[in-house]
Amino acid sequence: MTISFFPSSLVLDIPKGIFLIGLVGIFIAGLVEFRQGHIGRPAIFANALLLWQIFFSVWSTLPLWLNWYLNIGSIVGMIAIISYIPRHHLPTEFYKFCFILYGSLSILLVIGFSIYLKIPLF
Repeated sequence: MTISFFPSSLVLDIPKGIFLIGLVGIFIAGLVEFRQGHIGRPAIFANALLLWQIFFSVWSTLPLWLNWYLNIGSIVGMIAIISYIPRHHLPTEFYKFCFILYGSLSILLVIGFSIYLKIPLF
């Protein structure tokens, strides 16, 4: 189910070239995160937004596990950005959880797996 008043032009008008350049950027960010061994709160929030940008147009055709992954990512992203604004530190388990499940390399794996499942992304 999608929100009817959400402007679809914000989601559906991304050219394929920009999408592919974005994937290269995510890969580079993932390498940096992997070298540092952690992920920052703005990156967690940005990755959650990126997931919605990619999968919003095909929400109704997604498997249930991917719907849950996106919803949990939204909650985690909101917690990350809300705690970032007043500079409140979160427990290290939160960062480990986000690094494993919502880091840039993990997002690339989810995108690759969804392409393998023949979910139309672009």
